[in-house]
Amino acid sequence: MPVPYGILFTNDEPDTPEDLVLVLLTVAFLLVFGLLAATLLVGLTVSSLVTLLTAPGQLARLVRDRQLRRNHALEHATINVIEERYGPSQLAGLARPDGFLIFGPISPSLALEAAEEGLRRMQAGEHRLAIHPRCGTTLVASQLVLAITFLVTLLVLRQLSLLPFLLGLAAALLLGPRLSPLLQRWITTDARVEGMRIEGLRPHLVPLRLPWSSVMVPVPGALLVRTSWGDEQPSSRSVTILTRDARRVEAGRYWIDE
Repeated sequence: MPVPYGILFTNDEPDTPEDLVLVLLTVAFLLVFGLLAATLLVGLTVSSLVTLLTAPGQLARLVRDRQLRRNHALEHATINVIEERYGPSQLAGLARPDGFLIFGPISPSLALEAAEEGLRRMQAGEHRLAIHPRCGTTLVASQLVLAITFLVTLLVLRQLSLLPFLLGLAAALLLGPRLSPLLQRWITTDARVEGMRIEGLRPHLVPLRLPWSSVMVPVPGALLVRTSWGDEQPSSRSVTILTRDARRVEAGRYWIDE
């Protein structure tokens, strides 16, 4: 009996290799289209797509590293403070063990001021600032719900059609944004930031390797907020410049990216 709008799974092998290719292309198209649709409809910014590429590894590190979860909370608090003042923004962030990165059109003075205010307010008990609706966790949660619903429906129906995809997409749109705050609260952030200090802010530098040496260059639109805890001191080294006439010139102390 023909099955409209779908491909019926049977115990027989496909008649030709072209049939197998068609099935694989159909599955790939549905999954890619579902990811793009979920991304757009959940309301994530374009910058959150970058977060998607690094999210799985970062989530694993967040589970193991409490300091990283606290920096993730401060990252969210900083962006929440800015958006309280100026409305929704295109800012994005990425937590690190030594602080967090903030990406987007923002002045260094505003970023530092917002980070300090966010830290003070979380230390005073405003733990809600650690939750942000556009966190990459939302996209990961939506993907997870989409994949589980799609596969379960597919196994139950044993038919590759639009129904599993539509059910998965609907579940992702309904449950993903609601699951994200729970994941952020209990897994990916830690708003208990007593003892945290903000050491400062500077442009985010990355190494540019040349044939004869390497230099550190700033990433456009990226700032690094450095944090430390209790009696911990940020890693730094003094720099001395040796001139041609053998004079030593002290150039100050600089942070070390570990």
